[in-house]
Amino acid sequence: MPHSATAGAADSRTAAGADSAPAGAADFADRRWSLDELADAYAYPRLDAGAGWLRANMVSSLDGAAHHEGRSQPLSGDADMRIFGVLRGLADAVVVGAETVRKEGYRPARAREAFAARRAAAGQAPAPVIAVVTASLDLDFAQPLFTEPLVPTVVVTGAGADEDRVRTARKAGAEVVFAGEGAAVDPSRVVGALAGRGLTRLLTEGGPRLLGQFAGSGALDELCLSLAPLVVAGDASRIMNAPVTTVPETFELASVLEEAGFLFTRYRRS
Repeated sequence: MPHSATAGAADSRTAAGADSAPAGAADFADRRWSLDELADAYAYPRLDAGAGWLRANMVSSLDGAAHHEGRSQPLSGDADMRIFGVLRGLADAVVVGAETVRKEGYRPARAREAFAARRAAAGQAPAPVIAVVTASLDLDFAQPLFTEPLVPTVVVTGAGADEDRVRTARKAGAEVVFAGEGAAVDPSRVVGALAGRGLTRLLTEGGPRLLGQFAGSGALDELCLSLAPLVVAGDASRIMNAPVTTVPETFELASVLEEAGFLFTRYRRS
């Protein structure tokens, strides 16, 4: 496992001793984390039978923007995309909101040879399922996400969703999972609904509204936040867009990695 800076811990790259000068960016600017190191660092915790673990992966600019001109890709970079791939490579399912599917042009997750042995040993499918959270089921079922997946795409909706749209989704080959009694999805029930189908290692990539709902309902177990060395200004939303919580929820710092000026932080709900 790669050595990361953690709360209460330090090494020669992250904190200086009492009689040494602080480490500068040049001391670790050329460090490139391997896929195996990252996979070990971001391994899911052991789970009780039937339990699920929901982690989020988001990127933010230095000034708090979750996107630039409507898309998150401009904030990313090679190191961030490598961690993005590792987190997908470890997940049973990638949980994403319908609006993000439309804006980002989501496609099916692909199988990657680098994670084949790990996934086989864990009893996972060759690639993670894409699970789209939607109340309206206003999705283009002719898109590759539904016509070309390696494993069937899942649509998560409420039990009161429009029956014609549910039939259309199933006809397109999607598996429909209900999480909530009404038409809307109950974010607190998504993890349990997916875990009930054997999808326990969950990764959400947002968007900000869905992530805010997960956090507000207490469903979010872990946040992996990439801090990009960019300033974009403007009026872009934050990584979460939801009503303010009555009492701020505390997360504990689990690890920090650095590469190419990006900080890759990981926080777990305390």
